[in-house]
Amino acid sequence: MKKLTRYFVPFAFFAMVSGNIPEVKIDAVNARLKNGGDTIYVVNFWATWCGPCVAELPYFDKLDSVYKDKKVKVILVSTDFRKDIDTRLKPFVEKRKLHSEVNFLDEIYDNEWIPKVDSAWQGNIPATKIYNAKTGKTVFLPRQTTYEELDSLVKSGL
Repeated sequence: MKKLTRYFVPFAFFAMVSGNIPEVKIDAVNARLKNGGDTIYVVNFWATWCGPCVAELPYFDKLDSVYKDKKVKVILVSTDFRKDIDTRLKPFVEKRKLHSEVNFLDEIYDNEWIPKVDSAWQGNIPATKIYNAKTGKTVFLPRQTTYEELDSLVKSGL
């Protein structure tokens, strides 16, 4: 697992980055979860440069496929560097044919957004937050996971 580190680089804010990869703020992600009705959200924080992250991406895509007709939503939140969106993130998503929703996390200051995901999280990736919008129950996995673990947590409703 790698510690997530970002450096400040001045840039203009855009509503959409390359292709169909929208930018998101962590507050918008959290609001979406809390206003999600009776949906279970599986939110994975990852990066193209993180080996364990890349290794588990197929599990999220499989989960997305298995539960496509259920009230389960998989969201892959990329923590890649902004400078790598066009040269690394977009080609990676296209080459891997990821069908889960992919977003680019538009945040700069780790110490501000990381605790908004989970107060005990140190920022290592991969990390996954599973949230049941109906019950408010949350499971946070600050580590690599398996398909079986994800499937079991979704089936249990947490």
